Amino acid sequence: MNKDVIYIEPEDDITDILANIKSAKNKIVALVPPKKAGVLRSAVNFKLIAKTSRQAGKAVVLITSDESLLKLAENVKMPTARTLQSKPKLPSDMDTEEFGDEKKDDADENDNEEAAKEDDDPNDSNDDDVIEEEPKKIPVKKESSAKATATTKRKEADLELDDDDLDDDEEEKKPAKKKANKNIPDFKKVRTPIIIAVIAILLIFGIGFWAFNIAPAAKISVKIKTIAQNFNESITFVTDETKAKPEDGIFFIEQKTLTKTAETEFVATGEVDKGTKATGSITLKAASPVLVGLDQKKTISIPVGATFTREGMSYTASTATSIEISNKNFNGIRHCKIVEEQLSCNLSSDASATVNVVATANGEKYNIGETTSGWTSSVTGTVVASSSAMTGGTSKKVKVVSQKDVETAEAGLEGEGESDAREELASQFSNEYLLIEKSFTATGGKITASPSINEEVKDGIKPKVIKEIKYTIFAVKRDDLSKFIEAKTEIGDDTQTIYSTGVSSEDGEDNKVYIDSFKKEDNKYVGRLKTVVKTGPEVTEQMVSDKSLGKKIGEVRSHLKSINGISEVNVDTSYFWVTSVPSDPNKVTFEITVE
Repeated sequence: MNKDVIYIEPEDDITDILANIKSAKNKIVALVPPKKAGVLRSAVNFKLIAKTSRQAGKAVVLITSDESLLKLAENVKMPTARTLQSKPKLPSDMDTEEFGDEKKDDADENDNEEAAKEDDDPNDSNDDDVIEEEPKKIPVKKESSAKATATTKRKEADLELDDDDLDDDEEEKKPAKKKANKNIPDFKKVRTPIIIAVIAILLIFGIGFWAFNIAPAAKISVKIKTIAQNFNESITFVTDETKAKPEDGIFFIEQKTLTKTAETEFVATGEVDKGTKATGSITLKAASPVLVGLDQKKTISIPVGATFTREGMSYTASTATSIEISNKNFNGIRHCKIVEEQLSCNLSSDASATVNVVATANGEKYNIGETTSGWTSSVTGTVVASSSAMTGGTSKKVKVVSQKDVETAEAGLEGEGESDAREELASQFSNEYLLIEKSFTATGGKITASPSINEEVKDGIKPKVIKEIKYTIFAVKRDDLSKFIEAKTEIGDDTQTIYSTGVSSEDGEDNKVYIDSFKKEDNKYVGRLKTVVKTGPEVTEQMVSDKSLGKKIGEVRSHLKSINGISEVNVDTSYFWVTSVPSDPNKVTFEITVE
């Protein structure tokens, strides 16, 4: 007994099953479900299968030992069997001839006919509103040949009688013609339905051609699971491009510089007295004893800047002068004695000189009257005999810029404008270059204070410090780094490939590369190249296309998932009735995503 066997996949839906039943070559179709077939857990789906098998002239046999499925099959009078080799269990109304048995006798045939009538009962509670009922077959009793012959003869006799009556009774002629006209169809009445039927048929064929030849399209999405591994290698940088060897880890780096000024305002805290200094004069005299030479003469010089102090206030000599000493001031050598080859003489009369002085600071406190005591002198061998009145001293305190103010303001400029400088330097490089962030430096230059140090800060003026800063950064070509990483990364056999070296021209998840420990050594720069490399199976669109075109969706998923490293496969079709991937590659799009 020839039959077609249909194995139901877990991902198949009811449309797949119905299509397979219709396309079966043999009349008997064995339906083999998997252990978990959700599509066969619905009574409605069983009725759809039963209806489709009747319309297609197929006898569907359910191969299962699941009691729940056997019960659903029994409700729709579907034959069942435990295995493909066992004899099917047939419902009472099933014709056994289609399974290879001999035709039963007339009594059995009548029993089957009665069972078929019961099955077609419109009041049957098992029928669902979704399933359209088959048109009922009304049995027609055949008349015996003798009775049929008698009937025919009787009709002929009636016709002959009608012909005779036409000669005798003219009034019966018209009704006879009218009866004959009723048997001739009016073409005008059926022309419109015929045209509509033809158009409907053409539309059905057109829609069918579009639905199964033009409309089908698919999108196959494949996700590849990669393995991430850290990359860490020492590399060297040179500023002379002719000395670069990227394959050996020696890279040419390009330098960009930028000079900018940074400024900040500050509050002046310095204070000075812009008043006037008191002036006057002091009379000095030589102190006894005096060491003189053998010529009995000596000159005591009083230089500019000599200091004289009284009660904490200091005055300095604004002019230079001197005190002349001779033997007349000590009345002869008898008043002297020899000390270390010099004469030490006691003065018998004063030897003096007057010097102009000015106060060392502004202020009214330096204004004093005439005095003859309380002074000390910085000129050796002299004492202050007297002083004139010191006058003219005034006080006027003003704010000025101090050195400390400038230093504090400069410290506040540390890091000021670095972010803007980085962005401006980065804009000078194209996306082909990777910035070496560790190479960024900021070198301070000329510092200017306005107003200057110790200069008065006038009302309404805010002091500020202006600092000139030079910024520098280096960059290396991304392509050179990527080639070096690929050459140094071990990927195993030929089926594996590198999906990402971490070197990307755009910011994002793939941009993992950076250069650490950048510094200058022996007229060259060194550093460590660090990144994350992603490796995985080599999957191309051509590979996916070869395993997908013209195949069922479930088969495509199974084939692609069997490739080690493919974690997910999705097949989206253009319409719900499309169950296979089109054979035309122009109707299929591919999307390969690396996790």
